[in-house]
Amino acid sequence: MAAADGGDVVVVCGAAGYGKTTTVALWDTSDERPFVWVRVDHLDDDPAHLLLHIATALVRPSGNAPELLRYLGGPGRSPANQLLPEVVHLFEQSGPVVLVLDDVHKLSDPTAVTTLRMLLQELPATVIPALVGRFMLPLGLGRRRLQHTAVQIDQEVLRFSAAEAAQALDLAGGVHDEATVSAVIELCEGWPAGVILTAMALREGTSLEGLVRRDNLVVDYVVEEVVDRLDDATAAFLTESAVLERFTAEQLDAVLGRDDSAHMLALLSGLGNPFLIAVDHHRVWYRYHHLFGDVLRARLRDTAPTRFRELATRAADLLERDGDIDGALVQALDAGDRARAAALAGREAVRLGFDGRAGVLARRLAMLDPRTFAEHPDAAVARAWLGVTTADAELIQRSLMLAVRADRGQALSDGTPSVNVAVALINSLVGAGGVVDVAHQADVVRAAGGQLVNPWWGAATVMKGTAEAMRGQASQARNLLESALAVIDDLPGFHAAALAHLALLDLAAGNDESAVERSEAARMLVDKYDLCDVVPMIVVYATSAVMAARIGDEIAARHSAEVTETLLSRLGHLAARTALLGHGLLAWTAAVVQDAELLRRHLSVAERLCHREPYALALIQRVDRVKAMVAGGARPLTAAELRLLPYLAKHLSLQQIAADLVIGRETVKTQAASIYRKLGVTSRGEAVAEAKRVGLIPD
Repeated sequence: MAAADGGDVVVVCGAAGYGKTTTVALWDTSDERPFVWVRVDHLDDDPAHLLLHIATALVRPSGNAPELLRYLGGPGRSPANQLLPEVVHLFEQSGPVVLVLDDVHKLSDPTAVTTLRMLLQELPATVIPALVGRFMLPLGLGRRRLQHTAVQIDQEVLRFSAAEAAQALDLAGGVHDEATVSAVIELCEGWPAGVILTAMALREGTSLEGLVRRDNLVVDYVVEEVVDRLDDATAAFLTESAVLERFTAEQLDAVLGRDDSAHMLALLSGLGNPFLIAVDHHRVWYRYHHLFGDVLRARLRDTAPTRFRELATRAADLLERDGDIDGALVQALDAGDRARAAALAGREAVRLGFDGRAGVLARRLAMLDPRTFAEHPDAAVARAWLGVTTADAELIQRSLMLAVRADRGQALSDGTPSVNVAVALINSLVGAGGVVDVAHQADVVRAAGGQLVNPWWGAATVMKGTAEAMRGQASQARNLLESALAVIDDLPGFHAAALAHLALLDLAAGNDESAVERSEAARMLVDKYDLCDVVPMIVVYATSAVMAARIGDEIAARHSAEVTETLLSRLGHLAARTALLGHGLLAWTAAVVQDAELLRRHLSVAERLCHREPYALALIQRVDRVKAMVAGGARPLTAAELRLLPYLAKHLSLQQIAADLVIGRETVKTQAASIYRKLGVTSRGEAVAEAKRVGLIPD
């Protein structure tokens, strides 16, 4: 602004509370040129009065030209033909000056606006007009912008940066922790008055949550400076439209029961309400400044509670229909509809928990109050699913108890046929009664109907298959898991678990190639959906560790083992079968990579867990095989030796084995001799027999 020179116009434009006048006042203080201030008010909506006001401000400091002022104030003279030339002549005689027209947006009469535009065109180059307002009138500034003779200071320039907002909070007084400062910065979006008023309100004891309620400085400012300056119809639209955080004109028509929302939005934009923010370049989507919108919603809730709930209900209908579950949930809570809020929170609970979005589920559930969980099974079951993904046994048990108590015999919002089916599916994952109970609970879910009527048939079939695999029923387990794969594409967590169990079955059957392929596919799913912190994914990471160790990729094996250990620590005592599976596979991994400490740690835990899961025969046998591998202090076979071992059972010559493995005959001979030594045998036949006995190759 200080660089503005003859022929330039300075335009300072922004919403209420953006420091427009303060900015120009600071310019006035730092600039040696004289400043003439004219604060426009409603009286200036008359051309003659506007010109008189400007002339008076110019001559008042010197006390000169009283005759001119009497002339300008006289009746019957044409503003354009008689008064305007006199004012222009007055400025020509005054020398260099900055003419500040503050609150210029208050001019609404077309003749007054036209007179001001003509004045700007006629002023001598020694005068720098500074136009200050919440929005700019049609004053012919476009040509000046093209000619680069307009200095534009807009709301983006006036907005506080995060550092400036933090400094303003500090200067306003009070002690603010980092979290409070961050919350105020986000809420105020750089609005200077919002930051200062918020700081003052906090200093007086108002909570952050209470900032948008009545009887505080922020609310008073918004109401007095913005809402109360509008006509009743426009103010009502402004207030009611804030019920939606983001909106289009079409959405507002549907929620507010209007057909003119597009016109009203254009009107608000035309009035220069910078608190109305266009979200896209096409100006289809809008939102209000966060703090401003919060104040409007609180005002509507306080002054017209019935209308507020009505609009919130309509908004929930609209957003739910559009697939915006989070937005619909907020509106349902605003409408006081606990049943609907519970249904919305429960609709995607299982999928959110098992496709990497457990944080979304936690956020939604945090919005519900204890009464909602106690009265509505949808909410209680959803919270139990959150407990499953985080292995929170207490949360699962408490939530399922509430769900059963509140059961009214109705289906749940996610399509689950009944509360009993939901409880059975969750219990099949927890498996408090062991693998036999897992299979039983899964059968309860499967009995409720196939995939067409029961969305969890596939998930329950996975759980049934995993239970059978752990019990040693390999053929039945394979059939169940493979039949489930076709219907669980939308449940990546269950899909990954099914693939991992199939990989273990392939490995036991001697199909190493398929085992590696399926393990890698399972790992790709958990990585794609970021399921590394979902506790039931223990099977995927533990299987990946074994596979990587067997093919000689020790780095990948150790990384997968580390993730598995983290998940096992979070599992605690929730599911003994899952713990036994994880520790057993890590012990196997440790044996292959020859890590004595890792082996000791996990093998000892696995041995203890065998007593808690006596029917998990396949898991117990796996632990026994690992023990046999390292019995007597013998060193475990290396990855290369494990790769060679199955070929010894095929009655191939050493030269044929070398060709298949693409290694030298002498390398095969050396590795075979090492296998004999580690297994404590002296011949190829004895080596094969011992390897089958300890489970290194299938029997």
